[in-house]
Amino acid sequence: MKKHHCMSIGLSLLLLGLCSCVQYPMGVTRQQWQALTPAQQADYQAKQYAIDAEKAKQAEAERIEAERAKAQQAQAEQDRLNIIRANAQYRDIVKVNVEGGTMEFAGKHYPYEPLTFEIIKGETKEVPFFGRGAQTLNTRYKVHLSDDGNTLTFDDSYRQRIVLTNRDWEHGQAYTANPATRNNNGVALSGMTFFVKFKELPGAPQRVIIERR
Repeated sequence: MKKHHCMSIGLSLLLLGLCSCVQYPMGVTRQQWQALTPAQQADYQAKQYAIDAEKAKQAEAERIEAERAKAQQAQAEQDRLNIIRANAQYRDIVKVNVEGGTMEFAGKHYPYEPLTFEIIKGETKEVPFFGRGAQTLNTRYKVHLSDDGNTLTFDDSYRQRIVLTNRDWEHGQAYTANPATRNNNGVALSGMTFFVKFKELPGAPQRVIIERR
């Protein structure tokens, strides 16, 4: 009997909580709503539906405008990069080779396909890493080259990152990913070698070749 009594109290409290969470049209209280005639209640509901529909319409318009602005910004950035690429001079673009090491996830190491990519100064791009072998693991990393073209950052927005600074990109410079960087998917680049070099473009310094006889 006592058990049923406790259940009854619990059910009553639950129903009371649900009732207290009910929202009535136009912000009226439960007492005010119950005091209205059916016709008045229908009128309040119609007005509330109209307000909700207008809010939904406004929210959708704001979402569309935000997407349009985002797309416009992305296109402007792409246009900027296209102009730099079309008129690129030496030191505007770097080439990056990644090889060796493994991708690490949940304590396991996965081989991957070595990759090469180019990046323009001021650019942020997502670089895909593709696993290989019986068990594969694929992921992407954001890579950013600073506006002055002298600092390359892997995982700029993630918990850990690799920062490669120019000391001799004219001849090419190798770096090893220790400690590893880890992206938001929990995938780490472990023990990889990054080789960074300025792309050969107009304006490159003249190199003298000395032959030994």
